[in-house]
Amino acid sequence: MNKEFKMSFFLPPISPVKDETGRTVKPATLVPNKEITLKEVWTLITSNQRLHQLTEAVRAAAQSGDEKMYRAMKQETLPYVTPCGVFSYRQGSRLTTPSGLTVVDIDHLDSHQEAEELRHKLFHDPFLHPALVFISPSDRGVKAFVPYDLTRLADVKQNAAENIYWLMNYVQLTYGNPGEADKKNKGVDHSGKDLVRACFLSHDADALLREEE
Repeated sequence: MNKEFKMSFFLPPISPVKDETGRTVKPATLVPNKEITLKEVWTLITSNQRLHQLTEAVRAAAQSGDEKMYRAMKQETLPYVTPCGVFSYRQGSRLTTPSGLTVVDIDHLDSHQEAEELRHKLFHDPFLHPALVFISPSDRGVKAFVPYDLTRLADVKQNAAENIYWLMNYVQLTYGNPGEADKKNKGVDHSGKDLVRACFLSHDADALLREEE
């Protein structure tokens, strides 16, 4: 397993922060803070105390049932990465280096225990063989970074798009809700399929990183 998958790391906020009058008080972060490796992402997720504190606050908001507050806290306080590669700017056309990774989220699980169990199942799935799996900011979801063959197609965007489509459909069929795929059902988050899709980072001391093989 190539442990040098690289991506861009962004500081929050992911969207403009506005006051009660609608005036923007802090613009969205569009320029990455730095380039980061997969191993560095894992280290940040498992051991960074500041991220731990931020994650606890976001999860408390999620558990309160106030969806608006939860989303605002997540978007305004959590750092994020672009798993598909390194970008000079948060825009699909500004990709500088593809990583060979795609990301999939499964959301709206019933409990933290279910998220822990799914983290284990995804990591050991023989077809996915993910490089990294961790529990989402809500504490009721799982994110997996899954490698793919960068040389399969010459067109970088088409290659990534086809792999994202395959990944999402496979995970939905295998681990998602077999019923209607609305936003309130557990299953794959299909909201982001482009190269520059962002992935919020959250503390998970037991995040699974695949060792070199």
